[in-house]
Amino acid sequence: MILCSDCGEQNEDGTVFCGRCGVFLEWEGEKVEQPGAVPTPVVVQPQEAVTQVPVVAQPAAAAVATVPAQEITGSQKPVPLPAPEQVARQPEGQQPGSRQPQTVKRKMPRRSKSPVIIPTGSRICGGCGMPNEGTRRFCAKCGFSLVDAKVIRKAAWWRRFLGRERVYAAGTRFRPSNARRRFRGATRIGVVLALLAGGGILAFPQRPLVMRAVHAVQDMVTDPQPVHLTKIKGSGAVGKQAPALAFDGAKNTYWGAPKVGKNAVVGPYVAGTFQQPVRLTHFGIYAGVSDQTPKFVAGPRPAELEITVFTEDKPVIKRFRLADSSKYQKFKLKVDDARGVQIAVVRSTNPSRATLTAIAEIELFGKP
Repeated sequence: MILCSDCGEQNEDGTVFCGRCGVFLEWEGEKVEQPGAVPTPVVVQPQEAVTQVPVVAQPAAAAVATVPAQEITGSQKPVPLPAPEQVARQPEGQQPGSRQPQTVKRKMPRRSKSPVIIPTGSRICGGCGMPNEGTRRFCAKCGFSLVDAKVIRKAAWWRRFLGRERVYAAGTRFRPSNARRRFRGATRIGVVLALLAGGGILAFPQRPLVMRAVHAVQDMVTDPQPVHLTKIKGSGAVGKQAPALAFDGAKNTYWGAPKVGKNAVVGPYVAGTFQQPVRLTHFGIYAGVSDQTPKFVAGPRPAELEITVFTEDKPVIKRFRLADSSKYQKFKLKVDDARGVQIAVVRSTNPSRATLTAIAEIELFGKP
């Protein structure tokens, strides 16, 4: 381990530049040995003492025993030793023979068979191209700043689906795409299109169920908004109390409906259309000529309504009974793909000779 003396960063062995401050570790670094395991003490067995026997030196002037001379027979005669072989010496001053120069073959660099896998999050040095760890600020090889270095990120899901990106070695020449590669790409695209087509075919019969689920989620997430009618018309009006006054947003004005003939299919009604199809959720109403109780009790007011919602298919008809109150009344009216609405009065309370019923305000709510 190499310890940077400038900032105190611990770098791995072989690192040239500090990963934190970028200084040259050959000058500003100090090699520190990592604390290893505590060595086990070696127990030395004591050796047995060797008792040396003292050797008594013979006196130099000791008398030599006289051995009587005996005759040496033939078998006891000494055998002469062979003479040492004579080493052949080369004459001095002789030079080695001349040789022709030989051609030395250059070794080609070995190429790795598999490409180097760079982990996700590594920073590629812009100076030398070496991948560094994501926590480094300077390149470990050349000391180049890694502030603007390219970070290896995880490939998108569609890239992983189409195939892993290949990493080519330096000097690789690209060959034109062959038939197998083109067939493989076309097969993948065909599989995706087939899955999309199959999902559409399976979902088409269940479209109403799917749309109902989508609308349920929208109802939980978003709040209903007021929707307004256009081209408002009615069965009639008493004086200046036109049908449009039932949708003007004011509670001190009202629509005064006269009596209808005996041959009329429905009672007094007011109708209108939407600019675009909407999903109705509910409606509210102020019955009578005003929201003030004295005026409300003195004037006529509806007791039962019949609302017809026109859609692309067949109309939806619902009836609602109103409370005899001047307060705001709210009712649920869930209809999808509403194109227009007709509100008819079925029964009235306290009608007069000129005015059969009166409605101060009607509010419709829905979602696009």
